[in-house]
Formats: sequence, structure tokens, C-alpha cells
Amino acid sequence: MDSNKVNRWLTLGANLGVLGGIILILFELNQNADLMRAQITQSRADNLLALFRGQMESDYWPVIFAKRAKAGSTDAWIDSLTPEEYQRVRFFALLELNDLRTQFEQFQQGYLDQQLFDTAVEAQARRLMVVLHYFPDIRIAGAEYINYLNSIARKYDLETVVQENAIWE
Repeated sequence: MDSNKVNRWLTLGANLGVLGGIILILFELNQNADLMRAQITQSRADNLLALFRGQMESDYWPVIFAKRAKAGSTDAWIDSLTPEEYQRVRFFALLELNDLRTQFEQFQQGYLDQQLFDTAVEAQARRLMVVLHYFPDIRIAGAEYINYLNSIARKYDLETVVQENAIWE
């Protein structure tokens, strides 16, 4: 047999093997991305359940929520809080701010679904923007993130984040 012919067949076989390996790797990467999205979804659900469970079992959150339900406005609610309750709400706003930023970044990286981002994440951003201006010491980093928060604030006619409340990256 001609050695050139054997070399061509071996080269063709090796190239087909490489092509098959690449296809297999692409398939595995796709499966890994699907698994990552599923893990993010489960993590979001676990975080929400833990948050709700913690609030349900808390000695102080039901009191804070009752004050909110009773108040005629957000201003009246914030004014009705004790200094300790105010700090709890402030820390909750910080938690929401950071959780929201994580979700914003996950969405930008393609790990969160558009529909989820446009509904649940937007609703969370709206809740945050209702109270965020009551905590002027909270600093927010990231121009894109701040722009997102301000777009939600403008959409619902809420106060926007002002530059002195921002740390621009």
C-alpha cells in the first residue's frame, strides 16, 4: 500500500476524531450551562424560602410589616419605626440591593431568563427603590447597575439614585 494513501487516511481519521471530540465538548458545555442555570434557579428559590421562613419565624418582622400595612404612606411607615426597626429595614435594603446586583450581573452574563428578569427582578427592584432614599448612607457601585435602578425608579415614578449615593466604578 502506498504510504501517501495511508497517511491521508490516518490524517482523515485523526481529523474526524478531533471533530468528534469538539462536538462532544460543545455538547458537554451546553449541558453544563443548562445545569448552571438550573442551579441558579434553585439557589434563588432556596434564598427566597429562607428569607420568608426567617421573616415568618422572626419576633420583629411581623411587627415591622404590621406597621407598614397600617401606615398610610411609606413616609408614615418609616416615621413609625423604632431606631432598632429602622436599622433592620436598612439592613434588609442592603441585602436586597446586593441580591439585586447579583441578579443584574447574572442577567447580563446570560444566566437569568429575560422573562424572569422583567418580572420578578423588576418587582424586587421596584420594592427596593420605594425605600432606598430613606437610607442616604447606603452607597451603590456600578454605573450600569445604577442606571438599571434609575430606569425602574423612573418607570414607576419613584426617586432615583443621586450621584452622592453612588460610587462610580
